[in-house]
Amino acid sequence: MMLLAALALGLAPLAWYFWRERELRTPSRRWPRLAGLLGLAYEASAPRMSGTWNGRRVAVETAPGGATLTVWLSRPTRLRVECGPKDEVSRRAGILIPDPVEPLDADFRARLLARCSDKAAGPVVFDAALQRRLAGADLDATGAETRVIGRTALVADIDRLENQLACLCALADGLEQFPAPGGPPHA
Repeated sequence: MMLLAALALGLAPLAWYFWRERELRTPSRRWPRLAGLLGLAYEASAPRMSGTWNGRRVAVETAPGGATLTVWLSRPTRLRVECGPKDEVSRRAGILIPDPVEPLDADFRARLLARCSDKAAGPVVFDAALQRRLAGADLDATGAETRVIGRTALVADIDRLENQLACLCALADGLEQFPAPGGPPHA
């Protein structure tokens, strides 16, 4: 009987670990609570969270290897930007978005690379404050036309998700300063 009790006590932490990992990594179990905290609607069939967050239309969806976060711009931009881990951005570099942005933040410089289709607009879009935020956000982001899309590991933590959405919203704010030709002027 003592052996069974000792075995049960020994396996309890392992069982707790696997249960917790399952809870955190299964969107259908975690995302309804996250959606409620963010004021977004949860759709179980996808799974997906969408709605308005901090005045912007956003969506969070499952994707192979993680999740995709999308933030829509209020008007089209003429720029194309990307920001992410140096190796990823370098691998796809130079074809559509040729110009790297000069890093202003040391953490950003160490881990990330940003590119902008307009060399003069890059420092405006990726200012020092945004670079600091992006350095800790674990995002691979691209922005063009009417939206900014960020790819990340599966979303399980509200603080991390809010920081990632805030980064993408700030990136969208920067892109909106450069409207597409024929769009409304910047106010």
